[in-house]
Amino acid sequence: MSVRESFNPESYELDKSFRLTRFTELKGTGCKVPQDVLQKLLESLQENHFQEDEQFLGAVMPRLGIGMDTCVIPLRHGGLSLVQTTDYIYPIVDDPYMMGRIACANVLSDLYAMGVTECDNMLMLLGISNKMTDRERDKVVPLIIQGFKDAAEEAGTSVTGGQTVLNPWIVLGGVATTVCQPNEFIMPDNAVPGDVLVLTKPLGTQVAVAVHQWLDIPEKWNKIKLVVTQEDVELAYQEAMMNMARLNRTGGLLICLPREQAARFCAEIKSPKYGEGHQAWIIGIVEKGNRTARIIDKPRIIEVAPQVATQNVNPTPGATS
Repeated sequence: MSVRESFNPESYELDKSFRLTRFTELKGTGCKVPQDVLQKLLESLQENHFQEDEQFLGAVMPRLGIGMDTCVIPLRHGGLSLVQTTDYIYPIVDDPYMMGRIACANVLSDLYAMGVTECDNMLMLLGISNKMTDRERDKVVPLIIQGFKDAAEEAGTSVTGGQTVLNPWIVLGGVATTVCQPNEFIMPDNAVPGDVLVLTKPLGTQVAVAVHQWLDIPEKWNKIKLVVTQEDVELAYQEAMMNMARLNRTGGLLICLPREQAARFCAEIKSPKYGEGHQAWIIGIVEKGNRTARIIDKPRIIEVAPQVATQNVNPTPGATS
């Protein structure tokens, strides 16, 4: 995916001051209900969903349900499971086309985090702000839909339906569905002590998009303009936007690998096999503990085996200590 020119509202007969991000008061994952609150709200749905597996036609099938980002449900037809996820976000960039791509990549990311690389079908969920003028709606919404559609096609799937409603804020999301055999997905609980954590996209995305919005707010921009240039802000914003729109087919933003495979994976992700090639970083290690994560204030060197010709490099989602 090549770098796009900055979105110019006037090119679409919109007011020069048009900003997509002004049609929401929350940013990115700010729409998420805190996990502890969510668990309490969903208690009535969690009955009978605590089981680790279920018997279907005499076969033991993995099962995930309420409270997880992706559900894995054994089907009536033997040996197959439905893997499905839904997600949505509010606008975090001002380019409607790229925002559509980002929304689609966000939905697909939870499938990829299960090791699923093929999606059978997608639905698009779209909330159109009732604060938009007719012209803004008619110019912007088709760009959002096209971006979502193009990202879905890049992922090898298609958008076959969905739901569109009026809403005070713009809401962008969807549903991704696939049917898999047990060997086509990875349950997110396979990390073992000694595995390493690999970050596949750079940190700082939210900072980059927030500072870019400050360019339009003099009282905020004046506080930082002495330490960062507008050119640097624009460059960081473009980089963040492209990273968010890139599909996480490598297994997710943060993946877990056996230590002996990590160096090979980091080298492989830089190769043309993944488009233009991208950087990856080994940032942590799985330790025996109580299934929590912690950031240490004194970073240490994590030693991994040198790159070797390992035949099977399968990322294992889920990595906590």
